Amino acid sequence: MKRTTIEIDEELLARAKRALRQDTTRATVEEALRQAADRAESEHAERASKQRRYLENLALRADLAVLASEEMWR
Repeated sequence: MKRTTIEIDEELLARAKRALRQDTTRATVEEALRQAADRAESEHAERASKQRRYLENLALRADLAVLASEEMWR
């Protein structure tokens, strides 16, 4: 745990409390941080998955031997 002091817009905090269905400032901040981290990790995993699929399908659309050879640059 880390204790810190920050300035928070009271109207924004009230909106977040309602949206996240939290009663306290601490619970609201923790839930908002949790959701932000989960979303970022999920988006990262989705991008990595799309990149893997792209690379797996690349061999179906391109001759990888040619791409890796000098022939590519002629």
